[in-house]
Amino acid sequence: MKSTGLKNRAWQLAAMLVVLIAGLSFASCASDDGEDKEASPIIGTWMAQASSTGTYYMQFTEYKQYFFTNDINKGSTTEEGGYTFSNNTLTLNPKGKAPRTYNCTFKGDHLFLTLASGKEGELQFIRYTPTKSVKHVKR
Repeated sequence: MKSTGLKNRAWQLAAMLVVLIAGLSFASCASDDGEDKEASPIIGTWMAQASSTGTYYMQFTEYKQYFFTNDINKGSTTEEGGYTFSNNTLTLNPKGKAPRTYNCTFKGDHLFLTLASGKEGELQFIRYTPTKSVKHVKR
């Protein structure tokens, strides 16, 4: 009778060990590096049209880099650097220039930037999607 009780205890211990290992295996599959987080609304390409300066574009990457250009087709940049975005506050850190901080407002595909210092007016952007990448379906 003692050997049967001992065998039952051994099976119970083995079963608990299997459950523990399985639980740890599933827990290790969870991502801790931000892959499960929702993409920031600032990421992408934004276009602005100003009567005096023409059309210009700002592109924000998921790698916290931004690029500013007036000709997106040539791929040339007039300003680039790093950025931080948190709580609708955007801070640009351009290479060789002083940082600038903006308050951001999103309305649909529109982005409105206002300098946190209160200087200058509001900058208005619209999310840019290149028309060349749109596929037309024949009917």
